Amino acid sequence: MDQGLFTSLMSPQERAQSILEMTPEQLSKMDHASLYNARAYLPKEAQGLISPYEHAAFAREATAENPWMALPIAAGTLAYQPYKMIFGARSGADFKQVKEGLKGVKEGLVKSLLEQFEPAAFKDPFPPSI
Repeated sequence: MDQGLFTSLMSPQERAQSILEMTPEQLSKMDHASLYNARAYLPKEAQGLISPYEHAAFAREATAENPWMALPIAAGTLAYQPYKMIFGARSGADFKQVKEGLKGVKEGLVKSLLEQFEPAAFKDPFPPSI
C-alpha cells in the first residue's frame, strides 16, 4: 500500500503516535505542518521529543521561502527559550530546540541559495501557491 494513502487513512491520533516511533533522521526530514499538527494529539511528556524537529522544520521552510527572514528567525529561536522559561509553552525550554532551529535556518538558506542557481529548465513552471 502507498505510504501516503496509508497515512491519509490513519486518524490524527494514530499519525501522531506513529511519529513517536520515527528516528531522529526521519523526524528531521518532516515538514512543519505535519509535526505541528501531530503535537496537538501528543501528551505533554512527548512534546519535548517532537518540538526540536518542529522548530527546525519551521525555520528551514520559512528561511527557504524568504532568506531575508534568516536573521529574525535565528534571533527568535534564541529568544524563544527564555520566553518559554518565564511564561511556559507546550514543551519546556531546551538547548536541542535552539540547535535544531538554527540548523533549520542554515538548511533553509542553503536550499534558497541552491535554487537561485538551478537551471530554469528544472524549475516548476507552476509552483504551489499559498
